[in-house]
Amino acid sequence: MAYLVRSLIPALVLYVRQYDVLTRDELVKYLDESMAMRDEANLRNGEGGPLVHTITDARHMIKHEVQLNDMQTMLRSLRNQRVGWSLYVSSSKVTRFLVSVAHQIVGVRHYICATMDEALLFINRIDDSLPPLKVEQVDALIAQKDDPR
Repeated sequence: MAYLVRSLIPALVLYVRQYDVLTRDELVKYLDESMAMRDEANLRNGEGGPLVHTITDARHMIKHEVQLNDMQTMLRSLRNQRVGWSLYVSSSKVTRFLVSVAHQIVGVRHYICATMDEALLFINRIDDSLPPLKVEQVDALIAQKDDPR
């Protein structure tokens, strides 16, 4: 499996790590898993409560076997959820462009960047209700549980 989904801040920020080769089937599984976690967080936060942000870390993704029309179809389901900001981190300009287009098509608020530092600075700036997030927290989350790297 070329992804990992965890809570960075329970019921407020999801962290998704994509690495190696991400297949279409894995993307579907990851979206299902993250949407279930977001639904649970939204239920916990209550109607009108804080929105759940997602940070997708694709810094270690070698390639994805997903077409833009696949992403467009799969991401449409996000319109049915209460979602906060979707942040996507990748050093690949092509991947950042494609992900940005997919998010625009779906109508999800998003921020695409090249580094985790940039992503965390952005989320800390736009949502001051969150505790300050640091790269060390992300690194600790990656190190725990069943992540193979």
